[in-house]
Amino acid sequence: MWGSDPDITRSLKVLGLAPDASLAQAKAAFRQRAKALHPDHTPATPETLSRLANAVKAIRHLEKSDATEIVLTLTPAEARTGISRTVNHEGRSGVFRIIAGTTAGTRISAVGDPAFLAMIRIACETGSESVTGETGLGRFIDDFVNRSPAARMAGWLRKARSAA
Repeated sequence: MWGSDPDITRSLKVLGLAPDASLAQAKAAFRQRAKALHPDHTPATPETLSRLANAVKAIRHLEKSDATEIVLTLTPAEARTGISRTVNHEGRSGVFRIIAGTTAGTRISAVGDPAFLAMIRIACETGSESVTGETGLGRFIDDFVNRSPAARMAGWLRKARSAA
């Protein structure tokens, strides 16, 4: 699951786990170790605090190294011309550079984070409506509630007149 990265092997060893352990097992081992080493349960010596800090560092490294895959939906125009997207997903952020001519089903990784993956989906467009699931309340708000730039400008002008 993890590959052969020596840092991952070291992190698993710090938590007392085998190389084939899952992230869920790593989190459970971390919780047990943190509870045992926490200053509320054991005397705060330099050794116990160091072991606790190593456990925290290990679990953070494992969480970052765990593969995450998301779905990025592009318009046909974005897929044709290429685009960069910044994505935040469950506390993980990354920049995805989608090259021109990308097709649906392509998997790309975030810049600098090969474990953060995105599968590309291209939305179908029919006339002015896209079939990406933007219907219902979101569409109503866009069409009727959000004011147009002209309406916002008129409001600003009315405020300016009333202030004078």
